[in-house]
Amino acid sequence: MVGSFSFKNRRLRLLAIIGVATLILTLVSYAAYACFLPKKPAEAQSSTIDTPALVGRSLIKAQETAEEQGLKIEIDEWVSSKVYPTNYIVTQKPLPGQPIEKGSKIIIKVSGGKSYPGPKKERDSVELNDDAKPLPTPPIQPKQNLEDKTVAIDAGHQRKANLEREPVGPGAKATKAKVQGGTSGIDSKTPEYEVTLAIAVKLKTALEAYGVKVIMTRETHDIDISNSQRADVANRNNADLFVRIHADGALDTNMYGISTLYPAQNSWTAGFYAQSMKAARLVQRNLVTTALGKDNGIVARDDISGFNWSKVPVILVETGFMTNPKEDRLLNDPRYQEKLANGIASGVVEYLKAAE
Repeated sequence: MVGSFSFKNRRLRLLAIIGVATLILTLVSYAAYACFLPKKPAEAQSSTIDTPALVGRSLIKAQETAEEQGLKIEIDEWVSSKVYPTNYIVTQKPLPGQPIEKGSKIIIKVSGGKSYPGPKKERDSVELNDDAKPLPTPPIQPKQNLEDKTVAIDAGHQRKANLEREPVGPGAKATKAKVQGGTSGIDSKTPEYEVTLAIAVKLKTALEAYGVKVIMTRETHDIDISNSQRADVANRNNADLFVRIHADGALDTNMYGISTLYPAQNSWTAGFYAQSMKAARLVQRNLVTTALGKDNGIVARDDISGFNWSKVPVILVETGFMTNPKEDRLLNDPRYQEKLANGIASGVVEYLKAAE
């Protein structure tokens, strides 16, 4: 029973004292021993990292990326480019994804013409090497082994809408406008077709850095190509994924956020709607994470001509609401457009790798 034990027995009391003393001495001895133990040296961190992808980035951005990872960049040559604006990286060595020691140099070629000196602001801390050997072409090499993959990109809308009708799917009686005009910025007044092409071009660059072959349905605003014809571009090129870039609009200016649409199951999409849904999930997750946008989820649609005329997996990314003042500003910001492109690219690459 609790409270009945007593130390009146001298023998028991002596044994208890000895036990407590022994325990104290043991603890003290262990603590003293531990103080003199040699410290285990910290494991040396590897000085080798994967070479970052610089192709398609501005010289300033490439410099920042290199410095963040403990690397340097060295300009081999200024070259003419029909693809990249002045002061953008055209080639690099080592190639993206290859191992490189921290402190090493990445040799680059930069657009602008052979003798272009570049603004002083962009040349600071960049070493020019006039005697460097030329780098090999092609300029872009894969970060991952995806050179056997093809992605078709459709920048939604065009300068002039085409309101002539076409069937919503092969053989359908229901019709829709061939190409609608799209929305526009509530404050910026920028038309949707300009924003979608800007994002699509950046997405093309991001995917090509992984070795993906990219087919664009349009690269200019002055074009007349219907939604069924855009799907046919992806079909004819046997695209592994057809990515359509759009921006949203609503009467309620408080609505905002990102969503990804995919084809609902019907007689036209039965063979690829499941893959499309998987791609939509991966792109939506990566895009929201990268752009820090509001997640409006993925949505199945059976009334979209570009889905029903497609014969390959297809998704449509609504990158934000141009009728929302905040997202209007963001969608017109090239830095945010690049975030959107990188987020979409991450999801597309994840889908392509999983489909192998």
